[in-house]
Amino acid sequence: MLAGLLQRAGYWAGEATAQKRDYDTFENQELVALNERLLRETGYRGRFDRVFTPADIAAVNERSRELDPAPYRLFLAACERHRPWLWKDPRLWLTLPFWARLIDCEQVHFLLLTRQPTQAWISHILRRQIQTPGYCRAYMAGVRDAFATFLAERDLPFLEIVYEDLLLRPEASLARLGEFIGAPITLDNLTEVFHRPLHRRHHGPADHLKALLIYLRNYRLRAGG
Repeated sequence: MLAGLLQRAGYWAGEATAQKRDYDTFENQELVALNERLLRETGYRGRFDRVFTPADIAAVNERSRELDPAPYRLFLAACERHRPWLWKDPRLWLTLPFWARLIDCEQVHFLLLTRQPTQAWISHILRRQIQTPGYCRAYMAGVRDAFATFLAERDLPFLEIVYEDLLLRPEASLARLGEFIGAPITLDNLTEVFHRPLHRRHHGPADHLKALLIYLRNYRLRAGG
């Protein structure tokens, strides 16, 4: 939703965006392909969307130094021709150190999007990604802290946005976002990409109950012990 919001506000998300079966991710399709290529060529075989380990970041970063940067520089040049541009890809927690060697990070506004743990857990379970609440919380905290540490070590400012705050307190959240990036972001931009009622959480009691039932039926398949 955040990437779609920024796209509606004038940020370029690519010639095409990656599509899921039931929604648009607003992820630059070429960025996704290059990140997949980078992970493949550095030997990463993990589940980036479910398993977080700092060792994977270090390994991908070190092995990526041996890659030919030319295809990645060509992509960056295309992005620069469409300023302002935006990137969103969950693989970036692994690949950002590589990209940071090619980008002038001082010119980038870094947004760190997080979620309330229970709401995130419900989303995972409804997608049949069976995991314990503690495992879900630990994964999110690991990714969040890795990004924050990466940016703090380079003295790069960032804005942390909680997804649920955008829904519950959209006016205040959009004002913070607009101030940080130095461009107006309106409520109309948000409602153009989010077609559900605002001022309430994405998942209500009915979704929570459904997630609990799915979790209990698939308990043996859970990740996280």
